Amino acid sequence: MTDRGITVFGATGYTGRLVVKELVARGARPLLAGRNPQKLASLAREHGGLATFVADVAQQESLAAMAEKSRVIVNCVGPFVDLGQPVVEAAVGAGAHYLDTTGEQPFIRAVQGLDTKAREARVAVVPAHAFEIALADCGAAILARGYSDIASLDVIYATRFHASQGTKRTVLRMLGAEGFGYEEGRLVSQPPARYRRSVELPEGWGAMEALSFPSAEILTIPRHVRTRAVRVYLALPGMAARGIAWSMPLVRVLAKTPLVRVAERALGTDTSGPEPGVRAQDRFLILLEIRGVRRGQALREALAISGRDPYGITAAVAAQGALRMLADDYDRRGVLAPAQAFEPEAVLSDAKAFDVAWKKLA
Repeated sequence: MTDRGITVFGATGYTGRLVVKELVARGARPLLAGRNPQKLASLAREHGGLATFVADVAQQESLAAMAEKSRVIVNCVGPFVDLGQPVVEAAVGAGAHYLDTTGEQPFIRAVQGLDTKAREARVAVVPAHAFEIALADCGAAILARGYSDIASLDVIYATRFHASQGTKRTVLRMLGAEGFGYEEGRLVSQPPARYRRSVELPEGWGAMEALSFPSAEILTIPRHVRTRAVRVYLALPGMAARGIAWSMPLVRVLAKTPLVRVAERALGTDTSGPEPGVRAQDRFLILLEIRGVRRGQALREALAISGRDPYGITAAVAAQGALRMLADDYDRRGVLAPAQAFEPEAVLSDAKAFDVAWKKLA
């Protein structure tokens, strides 16, 4: 089993291809796995003849065989709430580390229930190691250092972003799912747009309206930051925010009807996404705000993370995370948030090629 390496499952999808490219650029020779042998063979040739393996989430025995060949599995097959659980279970069962690029709350909640099994198998399971969760999760760990009591931690996203077809399918799938917030030290059922606030964002983003949404940081941050509340917001121009807040109850109702399946079929099975030139123009700001007590003093502080190309960042942090897990001295075990699985500053540095920078604000 000493030849077990990194497997990218869903290698021919939009995100999977980017992860493979990043791994190869770092000198790795990942095993390319997925359900279409022709697409796998074509991708393998693009990278100088990588090995391939045909596996399908509908065939558990194929996942088990894939996991037996793997020391680390990077799962890029979504929506994860529908397709992810068998892959995690196969990885843990075979003693392979697992990492994925999800941002889906229901899936991450289910995976967190595998913590004991992962520890017994002496493996790490790291869901949500991607742009949307990993950067904020690691930023929260950095910002919270030294605090003895934390009343709240807010995460505010501002993005100019072109979504892949896979991301659109996931958003549709999540609109009808139960969402959770973290209030008074516990998870509570919470719909999108439950909270709204005005924000003045740095770095030229300016005044915006922010709507809360059930993002996965609500599940990851409390695993390593002792805070009584975590809220995640999406910052939008005022008119857009008001329109979404007004329409969200109706959208949620419609998302639980057959209409959502019609929309999913309209998207088809296309795995395309924005071209590199378009991605390079996609910029973002993540503002983290903390309220609490440090060294006996009540404080309110902030940390800003900025950069470009969220999909490129996802590929870079996923690839580098997998390489760290592959190392003989990697010894972290159980189901982990990104900031628990890796050093927070290292994760943010993994994305420096995409102009990612972070700083505390006065």
